[in-house]
Amino acid sequence: MSTNSNTNLSSNTIKFNSKRIIDMTVGDPMKNILKFALPLFLSNLLMQFYNLTDIAIVGNALGDDALSAVGAVSTIYSLFISLCFGMSNGFSIVIAKHFGACDYKKMRKAVGNTILIFVVWGVLIKVVSLLTLKPLMHALNTPPELFDEAYGYISIILSFMIFSFAYNVQAGIMRALGNSKDPLLFLMVSTVTNVGLDLLFVYVFKWGIRGAALATGLSFVLAAVFAFVFIVKKVPELRLSRSDFKVDKNLMIDLFTSGLSFAMMFTIVNLGTLILQSAINGFGKTIIAAHTTARKVSELCMMPLSTLATTLATFSGQNHGAGKHLRVWKGIKKSLLLSYGVIIIMIFIIYFFGRSIVTGLSGSESSKPISTAVLYLKFDLPFYFVLAILLFTRSSLQGLGSKIVPLVASIMELVLKIATVGFLAKHYGYWGIIVCEPISWILCSIFNVIAFFMNHNIRNAMREAKLSKKSKIKLSSADTNESLSD
Repeated sequence: MSTNSNTNLSSNTIKFNSKRIIDMTVGDPMKNILKFALPLFLSNLLMQFYNLTDIAIVGNALGDDALSAVGAVSTIYSLFISLCFGMSNGFSIVIAKHFGACDYKKMRKAVGNTILIFVVWGVLIKVVSLLTLKPLMHALNTPPELFDEAYGYISIILSFMIFSFAYNVQAGIMRALGNSKDPLLFLMVSTVTNVGLDLLFVYVFKWGIRGAALATGLSFVLAAVFAFVFIVKKVPELRLSRSDFKVDKNLMIDLFTSGLSFAMMFTIVNLGTLILQSAINGFGKTIIAAHTTARKVSELCMMPLSTLATTLATFSGQNHGAGKHLRVWKGIKKSLLLSYGVIIIMIFIIYFFGRSIVTGLSGSESSKPISTAVLYLKFDLPFYFVLAILLFTRSSLQGLGSKIVPLVASIMELVLKIATVGFLAKHYGYWGIIVCEPISWILCSIFNVIAFFMNHNIRNAMREAKLSKKSKIKLSSADTNESLSD
């Protein structure tokens, strides 16, 4: 792809800003991955800061009951946002494929059709989430003493969810082009706003956990608006014409099925977590508070892995479009080596400083929830070596256009979590919850690895690489024999 061509948005040629755009189909795979992943990691860190700010302020200012109210319904938000976040990820893969193939006319049309799907899907999910909220809370066995507070918190969050979706769609479009820096700017402004509003609404106005929810919701609005204004003014590569919004049937099907595959995968995973939460809620407020804090720390620890996985999805999508499938395997190998070094560091931190981290985050002075949260983290963290394999192969398969395999693996994970609630949690209490995810990671990673090497693009690329290597060896041997005879 040339970055020196003339700009002509009505043609198949675009002059890209090389400082913002990364063409992952050329150059060293690891250099490309790191260049893309570092800003994305900071973006994910800021997204976690959204949640951690609510948890820290609610826990320290309002106590364990308020923290339990937030934790009791946090999986409901995760369930519905996964339907939106998954769609935006699926859109991104299709756009990245056309970018990697240098088909910029099709890329712009994919962006226009993405916006059309976003409007319909965003409104639909918002309506469904608010209509089903109370039945879901009852199904989750939300403790009666926490119900009203928990409902007040989650209903406000869900009301603003469409703005979170809008931000993720815009960020996903930019990342499809290899641009992970600018979405970081949007979140930086939004996160600072979230912290300020959290402190104002909870500590000054005394609005309780509803104030924390409102602060988060308004921050979503700011992120979406800031992203839109920035793209319009600063990113000419994404300025669309009216023709780009014309419905392209085949492209729309590709975008929707790719988005739906991601959305269903994330939703099935979160549905499993939701089912687990129903069992956890039955263990009482102490376990709810402990698990809520442990999950927040766990999500923070998973962030380097999820960041590399998201990067590999874009990396694979671009290289799939360019027909460079062997680069996908090389990218996975180098990403695994990097992730294993990070996991070793995280294990050291949790085993030696886990209690202090949990105590500082939750604000709890009770020893039992703190000890329970630390136990969860110490058991699960060593299994991140397996989790990395699962995440990287799954994301790469999605980048390669596989829509079924990741979905099947997610269904396997759901079945295992249902079994946990039905058997392990019933007979072994919270220990059944702790061992559930490591078991599912092991089984699903085995399935994904087999599927990855069975993928016809990867098999063909490796076969060609072996033939090329054999040819080079024969040529080298022939040259040596010729030299000896001389």
